[in-house]
This record gives sequence, C-alpha cells and structure tokens, in this order.
Amino acid sequence: MQKIMVVGTGGLAREFTAWFENLNQISGYCSTNAMQHSEYNLPGQHYDLDVTPELAGTKLAAIAIADPNIKYKMFEILTQQGFEFPNFIHPSSVVANSLSSAAGVIIAPNCTVAPNTKFGTCTYLNFNCGVGHETIIGAFTQINPGAQIGGAANIGDKVLIGSGATVLQGITVENNATVGSGATVFSKVIAHSVVLGNPARRMQALEKANN
Repeated sequence: MQKIMVVGTGGLAREFTAWFENLNQISGYCSTNAMQHSEYNLPGQHYDLDVTPELAGTKLAAIAIADPNIKYKMFEILTQQGFEFPNFIHPSSVVANSLSSAAGVIIAPNCTVAPNTKFGTCTYLNFNCGVGHETIIGAFTQINPGAQIGGAANIGDKVLIGSGATVLQGITVENNATVGSGATVFSKVIAHSVVLGNPARRMQALEKANN
C-alpha cells in the first residue's frame, strides 16, 4: 500500500478519499483551507503549500482539485518541491490500455475507457464517465460525472467538461474551453470559450463574466 498526500480539501478531494483511502495510506492534505480538513474529519495532517516530501512522509501526491488552472499551478509548485504524481484507477473502472506514459491521472469508479486512449498529465475522469477509442485528453483537464466522450475526439489542455455532457465522435475541444453540464457537442469548441445546451452553443456573456 503506497503512502500519498492528497492535494485539496474540497468536494473532489473528499470523493477521492472515499474511493481510494482503502487502497492507499493517506498521510494528509495540502490546501489553503485547514478548516475543511478538520470539519470533514479527513485523515492525516493538514499541510500548507510549502510542504515538502520530507514533511509529508512521502513524495507521492494526488491532485484532487476540479479547477484546471488551479490544478496546473499546484502541479508546478509541488513538482518544484520534489513531489511525484502516480496514476490512480479505481478497481470498478475498465481501462483498455495502460496509463504508463501519463502522470497524475485519476480515474474514479465505474468509468469505461476504450482502447488507444491517451491521457495528459493530471487528467481527472470522474465517476460514470465513458471515453471512446483513439481519444486524446489533454493535461489538467477535468471531466465531471456521467460525461461521455466519443471515439477519436481531441480534448485539449485545461478543459472543463460538465456533468452529463456528451462530446461526439471526432470532435475537438480546444485548450481552456468549458463544456457546460448536459451539453451535447456536435462541432469544434474553440479555445477559451464556454458552450451550453443541445446542440451546444457558445455563451460569450459567460466568457466575459469569467474574465
């Protein structure tokens, strides 16, 4: 049983704990919110952002933060401090190919990943998701519960795909885009855009609100 430090104390980190604590020894949690660690009675210690592998008692960490940009920043900080990021696949998920070429990928319960899928660094595939054959999913991308990605899709870096969304076969979602919950994507989603609905349409008002 490997010893790990979990990065984050929010809902995603608590879900990760529920699914993986019996498979790993959790030394503690690194976050900016020490109160959440005690409020939710999370195991181990709370660590600030200046944590080192020596202090955590392990060099292995799992980033369980939903926001792709914050996920990327934490990866940079902790990599510089000497941490490494193994892959985590829940036993209830079916993954057709090895993740040996990736780092920090988390695949939650009841997911299905078809052959020849490639994952970027610190992709998080939440529960009940499906990913089709020959799909590429970029680094620091977050795919929320129940989302379905068709075969040969190309999902960029730092993408957020909402719960229950569907990206059809062969579609490209460019870097830093957001696909809203329940959306059905029939055509390319350009970088930094937000799309909602069925069929998914660009919501420029939301993009302006987020900038």
